[in-house]
Amino acid sequence: MSFFENGNYTKTFPVTTGRDRTPTPEGNFCIITKFKNKEYHRKKIPGGAPNNPLGTRWLGLDKNEYAIHGTNREWTIGSRESNGCIRMHDRDIQWLYDRVQLQTKVIISRFHTSSEYEANKLGYRVVSWNGRKIEKEQIGVLTLVDRADIYWQEPNGQLTKVKTILPNERYPVYSKRKDGIYYIGNNSYIIDETGEKVRYEQIPSSILSNIYKRKYNVP
Repeated sequence: MSFFENGNYTKTFPVTTGRDRTPTPEGNFCIITKFKNKEYHRKKIPGGAPNNPLGTRWLGLDKNEYAIHGTNREWTIGSRESNGCIRMHDRDIQWLYDRVQLQTKVIISRFHTSSEYEANKLGYRVVSWNGRKIEKEQIGVLTLVDRADIYWQEPNGQLTKVKTILPNERYPVYSKRKDGIYYIGNNSYIIDETGEKVRYEQIPSSILSNIYKRKYNVP
């Protein structure tokens, strides 16, 4: 289960979902109740008791008695063995409980691509990409596949080498030229004329559009 805050992907949690005969419902829902140490009414187990299967936190959905909640069976997380609710590790549901407000939207579905892509496809204004916040004016990401150099632009326009950087380092890109010069901010550039030292990834136009719309309050 993935959590987005203000359009930014924040975190993904392992969960337990419903069995084949008691599946977790799919669709669009929202949080309508929040409880700490909720009583388990079916067996009249007090809230906070070690044998209470609801754990320490409950986020109730607007769908019958379904909810996202903790568990006293931590070892079951990652399986399909609930009666339809979504179970989380107690430490995770406590973290989530403190950040989720009533009426927060919840989408339950079978996703086969990234959470950001799916959320964007469903019409939500996602403004992060590959799990990272996008900086102002950023258009892409550069990942080094070989050693490369960072250059500083002098007042006369000349580029002066300042340091060597190593493979697997990543940098935001704010502009790029056809001759392999990438502007990475703070008056600094990375040059790869052969196209063999770096891998450039363009931020999808739909994400950039979401950022623009949010910035200028476009409907």
